[in-house]
Amino acid sequence: MKTQKTRKFGKAVVAGLAAFMMLAEPFTASACPAEHHADAVECAVEEHCGVEGEVLYEAQFLDEDGNVYPVSAISPHVFCISHRKVDGYYQTHVSDGKGGCTVKSYKGVKCVICDTIWVGDLVDISTYAKCPHDI
Repeated sequence: MKTQKTRKFGKAVVAGLAAFMMLAEPFTASACPAEHHADAVECAVEEHCGVEGEVLYEAQFLDEDGNVYPVSAISPHVFCISHRKVDGYYQTHVSDGKGGCTVKSYKGVKCVICDTIWVGDLVDISTYAKCPHDI
C-alpha cells in the first residue's frame, strides 16, 4: 500500500476556507435576524404564557432577568470573536391600524457584546382589540 501525500496547495486551501468560515460567522449570524420557526406555537415557559411583560418597543429582547432591550434593524457590525450569550425572548409589537395590536414572542438568544440576536421558535401570540402599550 502506498500513502498519498497531500500537496501544500491543498492544505493551504483547506486552512484558508476554515479561517474564512470562522471569521465570517459573526456577520452571517446577523444577516437574517428575523429568522424564526412559526410552526411551534406552544408555551414552553409558564411565566411568559399570555403575558409579554413590559412592551416598550416595536421590536425588543426580554432577557431572563426581565431587562428589556430595543432591537433595531440597523446595527453596527461589531466584530465579535466569542459571543457571550443570554437566553430570553424576542418580541414584536404590530399595530393593526384600528387601535389594536398583536405581540408575538419567540425564544431567543442575544450576544451582549455585539447585540446579535438569534430568533427561535414562536412561543406566544397575544392579540388586543385595544392596544394597552404606550409605544
